[in-house]
Amino acid sequence: MEFNMDIDTGGTFTDGFVRGDSRIELVKVDTTPHDFSVCFMECIEEAARRFGLPSASHLLAQMKTLRLSTTIGTNSLIQANGPKLGLLVTRGLGENGYAPSGIANTAMDFLVPRDMIIGIEEETDASGAAIRAPSNSQVLPAVKTLLEKGARRIVVSLARSPLNPAHEKICRDIVLADYPAHYLGTVPLLLSTEVSREADDQHRTNAALINAYIHQEMMRYLYKADEDIRNRRSRYPLLIVHATGGVARVAKTKALDTCDSGPAAGLLGAAFLARKYGLKNVVTVDVGGTSTDIGLVTNGEPSYNEERQISGVPIRERFIESISIGGGGSSKARLTGPTKQLKVGPESAGAMPGPACFGLGGNTATITDAWVTLGYIDPGYFLGGRKKLDAAKARAIIKDRIATPLNVTVEQAAEAMVNEMYSQSAKSVEEFMKSKGVANNDVAMFAFGGAGGLSCGGIARAAGISKMYVFPFGAAFCAFGSSCTDVLHNYSVAKNLMLKPESDGATLNEFNNAVQEMSDDAYFDMGGEGFEKEKVSVVIDIILTSDRSPAPITIRLERGVLQDNRDVWHLLQVYREKTGLENVDTVSVKELRLKAFCHLPDPHFPDYDPVGINSQAALKGKRPVYWQGKFQDARIYEQNRLECGNTVRGLAIVESASTSVLVPPGYRYLVDQYLNGVIEEE
Repeated sequence: MEFNMDIDTGGTFTDGFVRGDSRIELVKVDTTPHDFSVCFMECIEEAARRFGLPSASHLLAQMKTLRLSTTIGTNSLIQANGPKLGLLVTRGLGENGYAPSGIANTAMDFLVPRDMIIGIEEETDASGAAIRAPSNSQVLPAVKTLLEKGARRIVVSLARSPLNPAHEKICRDIVLADYPAHYLGTVPLLLSTEVSREADDQHRTNAALINAYIHQEMMRYLYKADEDIRNRRSRYPLLIVHATGGVARVAKTKALDTCDSGPAAGLLGAAFLARKYGLKNVVTVDVGGTSTDIGLVTNGEPSYNEERQISGVPIRERFIESISIGGGGSSKARLTGPTKQLKVGPESAGAMPGPACFGLGGNTATITDAWVTLGYIDPGYFLGGRKKLDAAKARAIIKDRIATPLNVTVEQAAEAMVNEMYSQSAKSVEEFMKSKGVANNDVAMFAFGGAGGLSCGGIARAAGISKMYVFPFGAAFCAFGSSCTDVLHNYSVAKNLMLKPESDGATLNEFNNAVQEMSDDAYFDMGGEGFEKEKVSVVIDIILTSDRSPAPITIRLERGVLQDNRDVWHLLQVYREKTGLENVDTVSVKELRLKAFCHLPDPHFPDYDPVGINSQAALKGKRPVYWQGKFQDARIYEQNRLECGNTVRGLAIVESASTSVLVPPGYRYLVDQYLNGVIEEE
């Protein structure tokens, strides 16, 4: 038997999406913040039990692919619990992290204290030629000072180093030659060009600082997880989801790659389903325990961006774009100011202690407490009954913290809490769609995450979206999205190379040699993942500027090399067409990028024939639900008993062992050919 498993570690829960034995199993365990490798293995152990296997070792021995996405790196930045960093820069240029004069640099003091930045004398010119190399007398005292001030990691980021990284390497060689291992100890020297080849010194330095800040915790977790599965008979390496849109083994993963990899995986899964449905525009709303992530899929592809901010620090990197807001099941509600204004999030109770209803010591009112109080969640059926919730504690905390101060009933307070969360999320959805030029009457919503089904109706109504899709595997949707990823490696090299119709052979050779070196690295790395060269697909992008337009333009190279000046002339023609500039006869190559990927099998979704609209066989009974100021009887359906064509009319709740879906009055829930739910107004 062959198994494929995808795991997504979030701030509150760790989810598994497992395929094997002609079926799919969803797994959900508590995230273990003290050691994330614990919940990783618990997720695999639970999957083994679902398939009737004695242990994780028996499952891993039959595992074909195991992929992991995580928000742990992002959470480390949010919690600001990284190590103290030191930074070596080019004197006179980098003391403010290479930010332009008079511009605040958000990385300063947050990632590296200003007194932990030391400039050294060195110079590389605009063509990449070494003018002045760093010396022992510059580097060694600087490193000694940083160590004595408590640096636990030292980043070396020198001006123009992507054009020629030799000076950064010299710094490392000087330190390693002079400092004995027992003195330098576990304080590594990290080079900016080994994290990013971005030509802009500030953005590259920011990327290197972020990577250094989260590297220790992230790599300890990932390498331990990889070692744990190898010790339990896994024959294949653990693959890590990157926010850039693919997966790679741990050894080819930078800590920076994992930032927002969970939301990226969810958007890749949404793109896969959007193509199956033939939907042009899809806005995704992933409502988890800690946050709500919002993304967009257009024409079957997730939205990408060339720049992003990670905890307010800007970097340049092509990545799958999403925004995160502090509104989820564990988000805390509070009253602020003399007017006692109700606020929800961004603070979260997380998995520990979690909402008050978890019974683990939580002492603030959360959205999950509100859902339990309103009757949306059956406290005896949470996670299929594996976790019993305490409705009395939920009511008591809402009464104490929200209802009594506002002089309203507990139910009124709970409804106000969830409506505030829906309103906040809807506002972010509308703003994000507007920024992408997408109208709310031309988009469908994919709602997922553990609380996506409970939230989608309120968010969609407030955002003016009329059609929603929910999924039986929605609580593990980011793990499902991971199952839609391919192995991907990205490479880049900075250049300052002039191309014109009469370019000489040396110029073409320099261009082609750079492409060849990246190609060789790609085939070598893919071999490490077990892929033969014939199975590797490669695409090459060129970043060009000209004297008439300094803005960078990306052009895909049709062939892997420039054979002669006819290819250069064609490149110029494409550049003119993309920019609308005529008579441009010289362009400057600023960067070469190569993307290598190997396709992994997609998850299989069989088509089902409709059996009729009658959903009576899935009806479990009725439950009082507080809706718009009063209790009403809501019909309760078991999700896994619903069949293709079945229709559920609101007010109703469709629940399963992993999630619940609230169908508002005036709406219907239709089970489609893939057994997903489509919610629309009657």
